[in-house]
Amino acid sequence: MFQALKSLGLGTRLITVTVVVLVAVVAVNYIIFVGSYRESAEKAMVEKAAAFTAVADESKNHAGNLNARGAFDTTSLLEDLKQTLAAGKSYTDAKIFGTIPVVAGWTAAQEAAEREHINFQVSAFEARNKENEPQPGSFDEALLRDLTSQVKAGESEIAYKIDEATNSLHYMRAIKLTEDCMLCHGDPATSPTADGKDVVGFQMENWKPGYMHGAYHVVMPLDPVDAQVAGFITNGLTWTAPLVLAATGLFIFILRMMFGKPIKNLIDRIKDIAQGDGDLTQRIEVKSKDEIGQLGGYVNLFIQKIHDVISEVSGAP
Repeated sequence: MFQALKSLGLGTRLITVTVVVLVAVVAVNYIIFVGSYRESAEKAMVEKAAAFTAVADESKNHAGNLNARGAFDTTSLLEDLKQTLAAGKSYTDAKIFGTIPVVAGWTAAQEAAEREHINFQVSAFEARNKENEPQPGSFDEALLRDLTSQVKAGESEIAYKIDEATNSLHYMRAIKLTEDCMLCHGDPATSPTADGKDVVGFQMENWKPGYMHGAYHVVMPLDPVDAQVAGFITNGLTWTAPLVLAATGLFIFILRMMFGKPIKNLIDRIKDIAQGDGDLTQRIEVKSKDEIGQLGGYVNLFIQKIHDVISEVSGAP
């Protein structure tokens, strides 16, 4: 490549190098800007996911506080649960199910997420509802294990990562049990039914307040972000490509006017002299005081000296 470049004329080489540098600068700027744009878009998605999981967590805490203050008619709720189960229905159909703090939390977040077309779910390793358990070996399982390790180590209670296989952002916020959760997950000895089970019939796990039981899980596809980036590149090139071509054309025109023609005149005059048929009475027209103009002036001075020498020799006896 370098050998081919050396074989070109000086002006052509200068134009080629300039165009290559210009295109490289534009390309690098696009790469950097597009990378920053995508990073900003991903950050905005993380913040949005954080907001949804925060809504779930605060709704859970609010429902727990209401329970603690006796805002719900527990006797009526338990009677409704008994009738629901007796009718062969699921405990999730009972009114008391909606008053469970964590259920109130994820219900509020799910309804909000549906309006925004966001996938919101709950993931847990020891879920009573097995549909909430991540598939073994899945991306969800790996992220939940990472979050569990973080929480056990006293580190961040959130974790997020991009699943390259599905091109989606996964965001998890740990669900930590509070004192009101002990009614269902606490010491079996405190069972309201005296058989180690909670009011809906599940075995109490003897967990403690602060224990992490799963996570609020938001999944957001990145395809819309990629589409925005692609649109930005397309729109940008629509303007950038013509501007680069126009700038290149203007540069070539200016280069030929300021550099190409004066150099060609110099070459023609020196070539004429070198071939022996040169007219030493002619001079190079000097229109500038730059380096090319100075070179033309010195060539004219050189021609004048040769002319003087030849004149003296011709006039000698």
